Amino acid sequence: MKMAQVKVCFGGTFDPVHCGHLGSATALAKRLKVPVTLLPNRQPAHRAKPGASSKQRLAMLQLATESEGQLLIDSCELARMGPSYTIDTVSSMRAEIGPHGVLIWCLGMDAFAQLHTWHKWRELLQFTHLLILERPGSELPQDAELKAFWQQHQVAELGQLLGGPSGCIASVCLPQFAVSATAIRQAFEQGRTPPATLLPKTVVQYITAQNLYKVENK
Repeated sequence: MKMAQVKVCFGGTFDPVHCGHLGSATALAKRLKVPVTLLPNRQPAHRAKPGASSKQRLAMLQLATESEGQLLIDSCELARMGPSYTIDTVSSMRAEIGPHGVLIWCLGMDAFAQLHTWHKWRELLQFTHLLILERPGSELPQDAELKAFWQQHQVAELGQLLGGPSGCIASVCLPQFAVSATAIRQAFEQGRTPPATLLPKTVVQYITAQNLYKVENK
């Protein structure tokens, strides 16, 4: 009997991709024992426009994952015009992997706490599971409707998400990395090169060659 396809999506602007993104995604792949797909946004609906272009952010992702066998890239959102709405992405992915494939959408607790402001948020679980990536000090949901939604669909174990195609919410604590894309961009703006502990050497070289994040580019 053919095994159902499993697709785990780890989205972000990746502006630029850094070792925090890579470390969290790799840890998640090990926990679930399946590859994790990095999904760059074209234009996040709730954030400012990225400093690097879609083409540049995709190129940095490709460089950063060259030796990471458990990390894949899906550029579908970069090809779509307008803001990147999650409901559009998961509905198209569901059509792609079929009704029995397992789809898991990862998001941080801070993002989950604002889920009730997302476009068609209640419909997400028709297409995917939600996996909340917890971190110390994260803001918990305060909206009563969202809290009820979470309680209704929550499962206790991460592995339970692999038991069905969609409809559940789980949470997981991953290793924490003291790195932020904002701090990295600020370093390049100030003419400093971030250390290799923050982002891969190949990404540093690309940023330098492309003259990214310089003040005059703003």
